[in-house]
This record gives sequence, C-alpha cells and structure tokens, in this order.
Amino acid sequence: METIWNYLDNMFVNLPQTPEVLRAKEDLAEMMEDKYNELLKEGKMQNEAIGIVISEFGNIEELIDELGIAYFTDADFVKKESEEKEETSKLRHLSGLEADEYLFAMKQSAMNIATGVFLCICSPILLLVLIAAQESFLPISDGVAIGAGLTVLFCMVACAVALFIVSGMKMEAYEYLQKECFTLDPDYEYAIQNTREARKKVFTFKITAGVMLCILSAVPLIVTALVTGEHGGGDFPIILSVAFLMAIVGTAVSLFITAGMEETSYAVILQEKEFSVKKKSGKKIEDLIAAVYWPAAVILYLVWSFTTGAWSITWIMWPFTGFIFDLICKIIEAAVKEA
Repeated sequence: METIWNYLDNMFVNLPQTPEVLRAKEDLAEMMEDKYNELLKEGKMQNEAIGIVISEFGNIEELIDELGIAYFTDADFVKKESEEKEETSKLRHLSGLEADEYLFAMKQSAMNIATGVFLCICSPILLLVLIAAQESFLPISDGVAIGAGLTVLFCMVACAVALFIVSGMKMEAYEYLQKECFTLDPDYEYAIQNTREARKKVFTFKITAGVMLCILSAVPLIVTALVTGEHGGGDFPIILSVAFLMAIVGTAVSLFITAGMEETSYAVILQEKEFSVKKKSGKKIEDLIAAVYWPAAVILYLVWSFTTGAWSITWIMWPFTGFIFDLICKIIEAAVKEA
C-alpha cells in the first residue's frame, strides 16, 4: 500500500489543500485500498494488484471532473490568492471605533424614532379625553376643550417631527455602510457577533412584549364596553379606554422599533441579509434603474392625466408601476445571486 499512498500524494500535489480536496483524497484512498485488498483475495500478486489499482484510479483529470474540483498549478493558486487579496484591499476598511460610533448613533436614533412614533400615536389622547369629559362632567366650553387638545396634539407632533429630523441628519453620515462594501478586523467581527448573540434575549423580550401588548391593548376597551353597556355611564369611560389602548399600542410600537433597529445595526456592520455584499451590488443597479424609472413614471402619469383629463382614473397606474418596479428588483436580485 505504501506505493499506492505515494502515487496518491503525487496525484494531488498540484491541487489546493482545501477541505473539499482533502476529503476527496481520503475517499479515493479508501476506494483504492478496498480495491487492492479485493484483488489480493482473488489471488493477484502485489505488483499486479498495484498496477490494476493505479490504472483504474490513476487518471487525475477524470477524477477532478467527477469531483467538481478546479485544477490549479502552484502558480495558478498563488495568482488567484493574490487577486483575492488585491480585491479585498480595494474595499474600505471599517475600524472598530467607526463601527462602535455607528452602533451608538443607531441606538440613539432608535430611541428618538421610537419616542417620536409614541408621541404621534398618543397625540390625540388629550383632545379625545377633554371632549368626552366636557360632554360628561367638566364645566368648560367646546372651544376650550378643542383648543387645549389641539394645542397639545400639534406640540407633540412637532416634537416627534423634530426627533425624526435629528435622527435622520445624524444617520446621514453612516449611509455609506448600507450601500458600500467594507472589511472588518476579524477580532472585532468576532466580538460583535458575540455581543449580538448576548443581546438576542433582549431582542426576543422586546418583540414578545410588544406582541403581547398589542393583543392585550383591546382588553380595557372590551371590559369598559361590557360594564357601561350593562350599567350605563356615558361615553367618557369608553374614550378613556381608547386613550389607554392608544398608549399601550404606542408602547408596543416603540419596542418593535428599538428592537428592529438594533438588529438592523448588527446586520449592517456584519454585512448580512439585505446588507450583504451581493445585495449591495444589486442595490447599486436598482438605484440606477430607480433614478430613471420613477421620473419616467411621473412624466407618463402627468402626460396621461393632462391629455385625458381623467384624474380619477389615471391614479390606477401607480399600483402597477410599483408592482413592475418590485418585479424588476427581484429579477436583479436573482441574477446577482446566480452570479
């Protein structure tokens, strides 16, 4: 068998020592040994058995075709390795400090957006409560109730919009992370993966709590409706229950936003899911198409509407336009995956 082992080593000497190739070599060694022992049992001499085994398994070109292994000479392998290194060196290197700054900014932005959404959802609460209270027991005029309620509503919405603008401006500096490919230090990437794994319990808790709050948010309203239906009590208890429902839903949505944006930040840094290298390559093509597609769609819509005057009908093109663009994006995504 020593002769066969030496021959096998020479067969694989020009192939890259990848796990795939090493497994193929081990499988071939087992087959050659089984064939050798089988020939000896049939009464063949050792030299004769070795010759048959080598002639049967010794064609390396046929083997690499069957195993699907690319054949490389040493020079080819070195050249390919240098090309890969050169391609990697062209990518932007993201330092650990830059990545930490992005993660911190994303966390702050998530809190701001979650707070803004909560304010928007809860902004009509005071208006509803004051109107209901004024009709039931509060001695104030309609103008005071509506004026105070609208003032608070607009103030809360204004604060929410301010939070959205601040968050958007802060995250503009990091937009390149979602669009451009980059490299990370292996040690930092490993540390981020561990941090993400440790934060999975928090993510699961937030999503679970948010879903439970959404389901339970209607309970106060249902209970109040049942009680007031039997004993009376006016609309005020119902409106108060609606206010509680809106506050609970606002809290649930805030949990979804903070959990989702934190998970997205890790996906961006680790270049996963829709932020993978392949998806980013496809996204560049999508952006180029969108830059032409949507202005053309707007022009077509305006020309069609002005020439026909059928504004009540021409809007129907937008659902179809969106569907077609989504179909184009999916085709591009499939083409990038195959590439």
